[in-house]
Amino acid sequence: QRTFVCSTPSPAMAAGSTAFVASSGGHVAAPTWLALSPHQHCPPQASSSFVGPSVLVATSGAAATAVAALLALVAWPKRGRQRSWRARKTARKSIVAAVAAAASAAKLSAFGRAFALGATVAGSVAGIKEGVDGGPPRTHKSGGKPKVVVLGSGWGAATFMKGLSKDDAEMYDIKVISPRNFFLYTPLLPACTMGSVEERSIVTPVRRLIEGKAEYLEAKCESIDTVTKVVRCCRAGGPARSNDVNYERFPEGDVEGKLTFDVEYDILIYAVGAQTNDFNTPGVKENAFFFKEVQDAHKVREKVTDLFEMASLPTATKEDRDRLLSFVVVGGGPTGVEVAADLVDFAERDAIDLYPKLREHIKITLINTGDFLLSTYDQSISKTCMEVFQEKGVDVMARCQVVEVGSEEIKMKRGNEEELFTLPYGCVVWAAGNKEHALTNQLKASLIEKNEGVSELNVRSLKAPVRGIVTDEHLGVRGSGGSIFALGDAAIVRHDRTEPFAAKLFKAADLNGNGELDLLELRELFTGAADEFPQLKDYADYLKEAVKDPSEDESGKTGLAKVIADAFLLQKLAFRKALSLTKQQVGDRTKHQEKEAIAAEIDQVLEHDKSSMNFEEFRRLLESVDKNLQPFPPTAQVAAQQGKYLATLLAQGVLDGVQESYAETMGSEPVFSYFHKGSLAYLGGGSAAFDLPIIGAVTGPAAGVAWKLYETSAQLSLKNAALVGLDWVKSEIFGRDTSLI
Repeated sequence: QRTFVCSTPSPAMAAGSTAFVASSGGHVAAPTWLALSPHQHCPPQASSSFVGPSVLVATSGAAATAVAALLALVAWPKRGRQRSWRARKTARKSIVAAVAAAASAAKLSAFGRAFALGATVAGSVAGIKEGVDGGPPRTHKSGGKPKVVVLGSGWGAATFMKGLSKDDAEMYDIKVISPRNFFLYTPLLPACTMGSVEERSIVTPVRRLIEGKAEYLEAKCESIDTVTKVVRCCRAGGPARSNDVNYERFPEGDVEGKLTFDVEYDILIYAVGAQTNDFNTPGVKENAFFFKEVQDAHKVREKVTDLFEMASLPTATKEDRDRLLSFVVVGGGPTGVEVAADLVDFAERDAIDLYPKLREHIKITLINTGDFLLSTYDQSISKTCMEVFQEKGVDVMARCQVVEVGSEEIKMKRGNEEELFTLPYGCVVWAAGNKEHALTNQLKASLIEKNEGVSELNVRSLKAPVRGIVTDEHLGVRGSGGSIFALGDAAIVRHDRTEPFAAKLFKAADLNGNGELDLLELRELFTGAADEFPQLKDYADYLKEAVKDPSEDESGKTGLAKVIADAFLLQKLAFRKALSLTKQQVGDRTKHQEKEAIAAEIDQVLEHDKSSMNFEEFRRLLESVDKNLQPFPPTAQVAAQQGKYLATLLAQGVLDGVQESYAETMGSEPVFSYFHKGSLAYLGGGSAAFDLPIIGAVTGPAAGVAWKLYETSAQLSLKNAALVGLDWVKSEIFGRDTSLI
């Protein structure tokens, strides 16, 4: 097969045609790649002059680079699970000219324009939107510049700043405060495990993101005073030795030389993310590697390389090598699966060439507490993932719980069994889940203190046992008076619960005023209120079947139910249901309840009389109903869309941190809606899995190519997209770098 990448079609080509495929007999051992300059024309005789199957691609400028790289990855023949070192050398010689041509072509401005267009489209799909500048200067409605403090530099904060145009940012005095001075593209962090993608390729300096929009302070927020609207920040003054670059920049407690300062705010955007959850398992912090930051991936890469070098020494016994080269990943979610997949790729494509004598000692184990990997995905994807891992020799241990992580072995138990068993290891990667940030607890405490004696409803919401700070559907933090917004993993967007409105709902349904509701009245209430409180819908459907009334009209509603439905603006929510497959407000996310479970739940509440309930029983029923509310998933997709949404709110130029401006903005803006674009995960060996809405599961090598294309073009900047794309090509041609630097 031969592929020719042409920057300018010849006149002989059909007008408007962009791709030409010509094939003839014969066979060539390796693909040949030809990149023509913008001033050369593709030969009109292409269809007959090349021997063997040929692919001719015409594109503009140096966009040929991206096409050549993609086709190289797709067309290169797979030669089983082992690729010899000699085959790699042949590959290098075959396409080294194309790589050189691609590097030269990358300098052309046409490539920049073409690639920028592709990145814009992919960014839109990913939920990343850049604010558009232009037009007359804008002024804030208040006449001043409200002080906006953004805490964090993750997905929520980065997409908020990117979505806010320079003209919009001019209306505010914005400060971004974060101990991390870069944005990290977390979906590709597992690809950094063994260097499939280099770490610096997926980070973007914060100062580049906020250039011309805000001021950046590299500091850690220690506390937030929601009454005086002040955040207290700290940073180390500097190292004790001038040549120490690894000093603790953000020390805990009172230490000598620590710098502390306060920053006032009118509006606080809380986007600090979450922390890795070790579930208080002994030995995890001391012996396992977390996998949440760039430093974590770098440490794992160094550790794995070091273990291979130790196992190569003549002093290492067979038992030593078996333990040293036993790699364990704890967690069957997307991060754990992708880390294991990258380790597999390294073992199959690089380790067998670099460490040929150690191949038989390499073992990769994935420990999962549940029955299925990628349990939040379509079940067919979970099944495919298991099949891929089994084929590649990964030992998937399902229904296992880690009890302790020792210095050389892991103690575990299976399911409900009490008997413990051990697993020797050389490296453990802990990717078992997240917990709320420590600062979130302090923020909750400050808000509770502010609302005590003012709003019992806000206090109860803030005390709810949930991970993250509770916000309303406009991302405003409950009890903040319109001055704090939270997004990403630091927040939990929650629809209004029914229990706080128990008295109002009970009174509306108790028409005869006897202090009790019979099942018919309960049914009418739930039917009428189900559109405002979606968690009531399953209960309304059950009661509609279980309780009959002769006064019903054709729709199945009684007069009371229709009155209640009108009171809760039934019409306003019709569009929500039409988009429920992909676009969701948080109120749409309720756990489905089976009729048998609902019947048992109602029966358990009815203590004194099985045909009616008093107010206390009604309140307990609503408490149980509210447990079915589910938050948005803690993913980059959600955080990115929340950042974009929040940028549109501030772009109105009305918000200034007081309740009146918040109410005005919320009255004119729709609530946050999450558009689910699907989930994806890399499975190793060039295969990936997509869980797409409506379409369903897509897996295999084609999905692997699509995964690489998407993750490359969805970067926040053109520079990052170019670096990631080149990393894919580099690791495919030259292998992963195992240098300890």
